[in-house]
Amino acid sequence: MLLTVLLLLLVAAGVLVFAVATGAAQWAWLSVLLCAVAAVMLFWARVRDRRRFRSAPRHSAHGTAGVADAAPPVEEEAASVGESETSSSEGGSEGSSQRGAEPDPDTEPAEQRTDAADVLLVSEAETVVFVIDERPRYHLDDCSWVGDRETLPLPVAEARELGFTPCAVCAPDSSVARLARSHES
Repeated sequence: MLLTVLLLLLVAAGVLVFAVATGAAQWAWLSVLLCAVAAVMLFWARVRDRRRFRSAPRHSAHGTAGVADAAPPVEEEAASVGESETSSSEGGSEGSSQRGAEPDPDTEPAEQRTDAADVLLVSEAETVVFVIDERPRYHLDDCSWVGDRETLPLPVAEARELGFTPCAVCAPDSSVARLARSHES
């Protein structure tokens, strides 16, 4: 599709150069028409892609009904225990737990540490995760760090292939691996 649009735009540029060189207005209008056709094709492709992502079944990485209220991943529990210990040992408000605080929108979240067995499960999963353009992490749909940013849905295996890494805030790999294990049993 993009190649066709690029070809149309190149032909339109050539027709426009010809129109200017010969002084024939009808050729200039042909160039405008070719550009309009290219724009319509791009718009149609965008609408088609959005419909495809909306109609694709979303597999929530939080589990199935009944499993959704399961305990949080062990890594999150350890992090929250570690935060509360540091806040009590430092005794100040500066080291207080950041769990309820609003995440800094300019600072990238840490990368989730993922067990090798979980990586294998994640790399074969079809679960949809969300990425933010120009950011290295992928997230769950309810990640607090994402907030109101515009996200792009991708299958988790594809996100990993493209070089995205899991967010430590929402721990998508733990959730996807837990979901994959529940489907295996």
